Amino acid sequence: MSSTSAPTVPEAPAEQDLPAPREPWFARLARFSARHRRAVMLVWLVATLLAAPLALTLTSSLSGAGWEAQGSTSVTVRNELRRDFPQLGAEAAVVVYQQGTPVADDPAGLQALVADLDGAPGAATVVDPLSRPADAGLISPDGTTVLVPVALDAETDADLPVAAEHLIDHVAEADLPDGARAEVTGEWAVWSDFNQSNEEALHKAELLSGIPTVILLLIAFGSAIAAGLPLMLALAGIAIGFAAIHLYGDTTPVSVWSMNFSMMIGLAVGIDYSLFIVSRYREEREDGFGAEDAIATTLSTAGKAVFLSALAVALSLAPVFVVPVMVFRSMALGMILAVVAVAFASLTLLPAVLVSLGDRVLVAKAADDPDRKAEGRWARWTGRALRHPGRTLFAGLALLLLLAVPAVGMRLGMPGARGVDEGRSSRDGYDLLVDAFGPGAAAPVFITVPADQAQQVVDLAAADPNVLAAQIVAEPAASGRTAVRVIGATAVDDQATSDMVGRLRSTIGDAVPDALVGGPAAQNHDLTASLTGKAPLAIGLIMLVAFVLLLVVFRSLTIALSSVVLNLISVGASFGFATIVFQHGWGAGLIGIEHQGFVDAWAPLFFFALLFGLSMDYQLFLLAAIRERYEATGDTQRAIREGIAKTGRPITNAALIMIVVFVAFGITGPIPPTELGITLALAVLLDATVVRMMLVPSLMGLLGERNWWLPRWLGRILPTIRFAH
Repeated sequence: MSSTSAPTVPEAPAEQDLPAPREPWFARLARFSARHRRAVMLVWLVATLLAAPLALTLTSSLSGAGWEAQGSTSVTVRNELRRDFPQLGAEAAVVVYQQGTPVADDPAGLQALVADLDGAPGAATVVDPLSRPADAGLISPDGTTVLVPVALDAETDADLPVAAEHLIDHVAEADLPDGARAEVTGEWAVWSDFNQSNEEALHKAELLSGIPTVILLLIAFGSAIAAGLPLMLALAGIAIGFAAIHLYGDTTPVSVWSMNFSMMIGLAVGIDYSLFIVSRYREEREDGFGAEDAIATTLSTAGKAVFLSALAVALSLAPVFVVPVMVFRSMALGMILAVVAVAFASLTLLPAVLVSLGDRVLVAKAADDPDRKAEGRWARWTGRALRHPGRTLFAGLALLLLLAVPAVGMRLGMPGARGVDEGRSSRDGYDLLVDAFGPGAAAPVFITVPADQAQQVVDLAAADPNVLAAQIVAEPAASGRTAVRVIGATAVDDQATSDMVGRLRSTIGDAVPDALVGGPAAQNHDLTASLTGKAPLAIGLIMLVAFVLLLVVFRSLTIALSSVVLNLISVGASFGFATIVFQHGWGAGLIGIEHQGFVDAWAPLFFFALLFGLSMDYQLFLLAAIRERYEATGDTQRAIREGIAKTGRPITNAALIMIVVFVAFGITGPIPPTELGITLALAVLLDATVVRMMLVPSLMGLLGERNWWLPRWLGRILPTIRFAH
């Protein structure tokens, strides 16, 4: 009889023999930075010092060009005018000369100016208006104001604003007769002055925001050493970001706008990230953990939220690249680089510095920690919102929706020379030109057409109700085409001008299919059309990316949907505010600007991308804290109270500092940065108060356990990201 032996079952290893569970990736990164803190700090110091020369000379690699819709008809016409009709000076700077008596009676001053401009810095060729026909439109009806077109000496578009700057400086020093004046205006002169105003505004904003920011940081951290950490972080991150923009700008045109916005967003998120990491690190140290263990837990929780926040901001800005406008792509690129650099510094340099500082970053007594002391107040506020969630939700939604209503009537446009402050040559020259020749003279329409059909185009253009004059202004080129110049009755930034361009393209295009309508007025028309045409796609991508990110991170369909909806409502309220101030002019005088009667066409898409990214920033910090407490307790109501209690003060302090930074950038520059800075400040205020203090707790309180609902089939697909430690 055979027998079979029972299978041998290996003995379970003793508990002490079990391998230790592998720490989360962020904890391992924190321990690496803590254990090699001197090397990490040295690497960052060397990198910052190497980046400094590139960062400090960033302006030299940036361009004032790029405000055109690539592939548009107006760009095609611009290239044709450059190639076949350079003598028209369609892009020439215009020296506006004015004297008290008709120039025909006393031409000596004008003749001396024209002679002086020949060979002047920045000037390639000069047109003598006295040698041109009377119908050339260079002498005003009263004879006292004359336009002197000056072709700029530049090899590329990026060189044109620089050439215009040299010409402006030369004309400012010209020896003119008593009572005479001369100013330089035109597209590139405007960009030259705008770039200078932009750079000056950047330095003013740094000074204006400096002291209030330091004071708020001292209040937020309760320690001078800790308060210096965000500035260190922002300095290192912005230096690296600026250097990256410089290197990229040496190979591809990058707009000067990238500098302002990357500085603004880099400083803002640097303060955000350091506040959350330092606050959590202090909490862990005050609970008795050593420096290395405390920073490991900090990066596993707050550090993970920082990483996800930076990812959210970058992904929200990335869809802007679908817009075929170099300036837009430059601004998005600059901000993405700044956010990535600051986030990387937050996750490597900041842990090394915190551990190196030891107890010096802590407050004297744990009971004196301002974050701990504020937790009770925030818990009580959240408790009140949870006791009356319906009323709290209704009040918050009513306020935001009321603010959003004016956005329904938002009118979009692109600014002209009025976007530059008075006192600048391009703005003063524009005002002189408009007063003497009419608003349409500053932005003519140019139509390129086969020479045998040119007169037909002139007749069709002259029949438009907004056209003052239309004439053939060039001999046929080798291509057999010529050019027609059309002067409208309204300014380049007037809606009537844009409507005129649309009508001309329709009527002339039907009759003369080979005619192309371009020129400065058409450039604004095409740029606005490109921005508004691509906006739905970009906005849809932004919302989709935000939804997927929230779904993956929190494994909740409810949270992903509700967060996107709340962000939409918050952004809508900000758009309504921008419409009230910048389109209708309510309070515009208080911030020192003249309202344009419209909101800049680039604003809705760019505001949406940036505001959505910043809203996600706070949403991720708050929801991460709530999720962490939920994973630890299993009680949604308790998780809401404790999560908001722990993040309420850091979010509020970060918002206050961000508001100061945005306001400083907003009130020191030309209208476009003002529009962005002031609107962002209001958006952050609403987001940190109405959304985070009212809407989020009340909505989550109403939903209860349904906050974490996820279809089973989706749960099997999504990865699991944990916040508990």
